[in-house]
Amino acid sequence: MSSAYQELNRFRTEEDGNITIFSVMMIVLILIITGASVDIMRFEATRAQLQATMDRAVLAAADLDQHQHASTVVTDYMQKAGLEDALGGVDVEDGFNYRVVDAHAQVELDTFFLHMSGFDRLTAPARSIAEEKISNVEVSLVLDISGSMRNNGRMDRMRPAAQSFVNKVMTEQTNGITTLNLVPFAGQVNPGDILFDYFRGERPKIKKNENNGWGNGDQDAPGGSLCNNNAENADEGASDPSCSDGTTTTETTEPAAEDYFQPWAQAISNIVIYFDTDGDEIYDVAHKIQGFPENAPRDTDDFFKGAVAYMMSQDGRLQHADQFLGISIKGGKQKTRYFQVNGDENGPESDIGPKKNRGKIPGNTYSYGHINFDYWAQFYTSPNPETPPSDGTDTTEEPAPGNSQNVNMPSSCVEIYNNEFATTEMPKSDDYVPHFNFWPYDETVMDWGWCPGEDTTVQYYSANRQQLVDFIGDMRMHDGTGLQYGMKYGLALLDPANRDEVGHLIDNGVVDPQFRGRPIDWHDPETEKYVVLMTDGQTTDQYRPQDPEAPINNDEALQTQGSGSYYTMSSRSTNISNLLQQCDLARLNGVTVFTIAFETSNSAANDMKACASSPSHHFHVHGDEIADAFDAVARQINNLRLIQ
Repeated sequence: MSSAYQELNRFRTEEDGNITIFSVMMIVLILIITGASVDIMRFEATRAQLQATMDRAVLAAADLDQHQHASTVVTDYMQKAGLEDALGGVDVEDGFNYRVVDAHAQVELDTFFLHMSGFDRLTAPARSIAEEKISNVEVSLVLDISGSMRNNGRMDRMRPAAQSFVNKVMTEQTNGITTLNLVPFAGQVNPGDILFDYFRGERPKIKKNENNGWGNGDQDAPGGSLCNNNAENADEGASDPSCSDGTTTTETTEPAAEDYFQPWAQAISNIVIYFDTDGDEIYDVAHKIQGFPENAPRDTDDFFKGAVAYMMSQDGRLQHADQFLGISIKGGKQKTRYFQVNGDENGPESDIGPKKNRGKIPGNTYSYGHINFDYWAQFYTSPNPETPPSDGTDTTEEPAPGNSQNVNMPSSCVEIYNNEFATTEMPKSDDYVPHFNFWPYDETVMDWGWCPGEDTTVQYYSANRQQLVDFIGDMRMHDGTGLQYGMKYGLALLDPANRDEVGHLIDNGVVDPQFRGRPIDWHDPETEKYVVLMTDGQTTDQYRPQDPEAPINNDEALQTQGSGSYYTMSSRSTNISNLLQQCDLARLNGVTVFTIAFETSNSAANDMKACASSPSHHFHVHGDEIADAFDAVARQINNLRLIQ
């Protein structure tokens, strides 16, 4: 008995093997915890994959540009990720200007180790809701059409990128909700002749009794070019390179008193005839004649009457002789020139006016061989009224005394002065921007002018997607880079204080009446306002000709004329300061500003970055990256977002 007792007491007090027992218990616990970690990691990885796939799926399905049914899009995403069995359901809510997609799913995951703790299966749930909702949206798309855009194919890349942007921002669902102002800018911005007149812009008048602004026969013309100086030094000017790029010219006889055109040194390629249908003496219709044979007359005075009469017979809008303004001529190596007829005072000297001999024209194109000029000449009536004779003798046709004929200006820019950049108002001055180029230009892709032409004006509050797409496709480049002017117009067109201007455009048939009352108030909770500013260059100095009405400004670049022909109205640094002042006003008024610096220098890109609402709203891109930038901006404007 005592022996058994002793054995039990020894066993009770014996400590050998305690560590082994503890170790076995700890190993089992460690296996359970480690195994649970593996199961939990598998669970979390599966849940994260499921959630990420669901998020992508509902974002794609909620896109208003998505033409497939939302549930089909979500199912397709899940199938490609190998999770089709996990999808529980898709709920879709569609409205006139919104779409909400709600999807839920779950994955059942068998455990490897947690089943030892009683958990045989883990459930990974996921739910995603995406919404694209288009509230009232006002967008100002500000595009650089300066001459440098012709380098490295930039314009060719920008056009489709901007057109795609328009197609994404303006859809059937956004009709009546989203409006887009398209603001092309070069050295300045052309608001169009209707707003130009509304701003009380003063157009230049045709100069009387002046030799094209080039001085008289006893003095040299500016820039040393004498080709338009029909005085005693005309022979010297005949071989001047600025007249025909050095091409030898033939000697011509003294023009008759009633002549309007200089005989052309080489064969004429085409002419464009300009007409005014609304009485403002600025062209709004232009018809072209091309296909001139080598033996065709080179003096337009020989056939223009038949050409004008024929054009008027073909166009029902042309009913009165004074609708005919003038003609521009292109041919050979000579510079394209414009010659005024209506109200002309300087004979066969060239004048300030449009030169649309390349690119799109607001009219038709005819073949030289299809017109019987001699036959139609009998129906021609001069646009210049005759001065009544006092003695009954015959008189030649000449403008009546006191005639204040406007120059047929090819553009309608209004000067904007430095103090105006402290506000978001439309231009307040009465001054017009003269017609000139500062740098030489490439006639194949550019039109002459620091101010863009009448076919490259601001497009206001448009809801017509195709019209905007076509407009972008037809834009031609001009001289200078006035970023601050582009931003000024883009922001002013979002300012509710400028509703009168929009109302004036509606009254004149430029803007759809459904947009009366726009711009909507700043900070309106149902309205989003954006400026998208794109440029490829550095803001330039603002140059102006010393004589803003000199006809030479239509033919010779100011830089070629010489330093005495121009002055600097505002420096580049001042212009950048004005730009950034407008960008600050945009942020203050709740306008989101996106900027796209396209193949610019780092300093120019930094200016654009400083203008953007934040660094994430700025894009510095090269080559085809511009398409990605416009696409990213369009998606943000369309307000596609996850809401759960």
